[in-house]
Amino acid sequence: MEFLVEEESAAEALKPLLSKIFAGEQIRTAVRQFQGKPDLLKKLPQRLQGYAAARRRGEDIRVVILVDLDTDSCVALKKKLEEAAGEAGLITRARSDDEGVFHVLNRIAIRELESWYFGDWGAVRKAFPKVSREVPRAYKRNPDSVSGKCSDAFEKALRSSGVKISSKPEWGRRVGPHLSLEGNASPSFNAFISGVREIGGIS
Repeated sequence: MEFLVEEESAAEALKPLLSKIFAGEQIRTAVRQFQGKPDLLKKLPQRLQGYAAARRRGEDIRVVILVDLDTDSCVALKKKLEEAAGEAGLITRARSDDEGVFHVLNRIAIRELESWYFGDWGAVRKAFPKVSREVPRAYKRNPDSVSGKCSDAFEKALRSSGVKISSKPEWGRRVGPHLSLEGNASPSFNAFISGVREIGGIS
């Protein structure tokens, strides 16, 4: 299984999550990071063509694409991802057949990966013991629904507790290992986990 993410911070957060999801499974995973979302979207068609060619040679390659929504339209961004897979001849989850067979899973972190951290504040507190016991009020119920840059809000929450770490990859390295597969308040996190389990054939 190939995981395509837009930057290092997502790769760092994802690797320990995938270890939990695929524990005991005979599935090889690789996380490929790009130089931001524009770079990923630019290179995606060619990379998907390569995966499609590998599948035609008999390789069972499955692909998961994860990007931040940022300020984009969710519908337009998802359409762009779906079209890239379709043009390569790969079946996405949204276009799977009656038997539910698909090779590509497109997932969007809303609005940014950091909303997943707000959704599991217990993981954040394990990574940064100095932070407040309570998640910032705006992010308490559904962190995906808060407008604005949640990465800025996350850095502010750290700084207000005396944690002066502004590196997103470092956030991923510290918080990622503590993220739970269950109970996250972020719907986009839960959709990602359930989709990965589905494409991996894990019940």
